[in-house]
Amino acid sequence: MKKILLILLVGIIPLLGEELNLQDKMLVEHFGALIVKDKIDLYDSDEFGLWVLQKDYQSKYRKVQNDEFEFNDAKEWAFNNFKKKLEKVKPFTKDTEFHLFLSSKFGKYDFKSKTFPIEALSEGTFMQYAGKGDLVHYYSNSKLVFENATDEVNFLAMTKDEAKKFIKLRKDKYGNIDRKLIAHYIYTITNFKEVNEFKPNGQDMTIKFTGKLKSVEFMDKKQKHILKKVDFENISDSLSDENNTSK
Repeated sequence: MKKILLILLVGIIPLLGEELNLQDKMLVEHFGALIVKDKIDLYDSDEFGLWVLQKDYQSKYRKVQNDEFEFNDAKEWAFNNFKKKLEKVKPFTKDTEFHLFLSSKFGKYDFKSKTFPIEALSEGTFMQYAGKGDLVHYYSNSKLVFENATDEVNFLAMTKDEAKKFIKLRKDKYGNIDRKLIAHYIYTITNFKEVNEFKPNGQDMTIKFTGKLKSVEFMDKKQKHILKKVDFENISDSLSDENNTSK
């Protein structure tokens, strides 16, 4: 059964600069435009033109709606104008990197494995995003799943003495321990497709994104320094070697 990630999304950290993040509704709409662009000629041009006219050119719509000839010309103009805009929408390359920032936390120290477990992305978790309601639904119905998410990386390894000092530094005078972290993921999008189909004057689309994780940095939420960095390609190679050895 798939799980939804319950960790709250956090905003882009200014110190890290401007990154592509699907929390940006305009970015989600960009993917919606790419989907519509690929099949624009399959739509009814009259219906599509009317939708564009009513949405983007309301004053023009009111002016021409009672004259069937001007109305017909206006719908054709609106449809062609929308097609021209779509032509300017450029696809992302397969190497384009996207960023995901999650509020996370670490659990209690495991004295046997000498690790702190971390709440983070794992197999079956997914994120939800929204568009602006232009092409992609403004509710958070679009999903991002990861083909290589794993629990294998969700820990901080420390000796007992190191862990004891680590906890002491995060404890306040009342004995409360700050276990908050930030997980910064970098990933590529390997596939995206409509789940609910876009229909002019009918319904906005929802999109299923499939991502492939490249790396994650687990950072101290206050200090912003990196506690652990993982390269998922190395993880995949390591797991593959283990599976081959066990055969």
